[in-house]
Amino acid sequence: MPRLTTKKKILAAALKLFNGKNTQAATTNHIAAALGMSSGNLHYHFKNREAIVFALYEQMLSKTMLEHIDFPVTITQMHEHQLYLAKIYWEYRFFNRELLFLLSRDPELKARYIKENIGHKRHIRIVFEQLAANGYLDIPEDHVYTQLVDTVLLCNQFWHSHLETLGSEVDEANLAGGFGHIEEAMRPYLTAKALDELGTIKI
Repeated sequence: MPRLTTKKKILAAALKLFNGKNTQAATTNHIAAALGMSSGNLHYHFKNREAIVFALYEQMLSKTMLEHIDFPVTITQMHEHQLYLAKIYWEYRFFNRELLFLLSRDPELKARYIKENIGHKRHIRIVFEQLAANGYLDIPEDHVYTQLVDTVLLCNQFWHSHLETLGSEVDEANLAGGFGHIEEAMRPYLTAKALDELGTIKI
């Protein structure tokens, strides 16, 4: 197994601290101390906490972004991709938990996030259109695509906040519940083919 570089060790330690506390409670000094390194050594690799957050966002993005050829084209593929995304969002749970605050702290991160989010919205629309073309969705009007796409974005980005504002425990299972909500929002538009296929993969 390859050894982690110093940068990757810093990111791994920061991720653990950010998830366990929050980004404001975990300073660069805390991160350095967790690794047994000097603050100067850490700052040689990352100038500040915002740079670490940005690097973790890019790391998360690299795990979640799909090329067009890899977009789900069946309801089973979409379901499996959502299970995968749920694990990634749990792994980087600090980010969506503090999303608006983090964006307000770093204009560069905000600009990058908005750019990627607009692209993500476009890609989700393509996925829904492909599912419809392949007989999994029956979309009566074009505006339904917009509603479904917005539901996906809202659940992906703000389900953590939804749980917290209801006083619900934020654990891996409950966080993954946002994807179940997405499938229920799709249900009125699922064809018999889609329902049959979902029935074979759900326990």
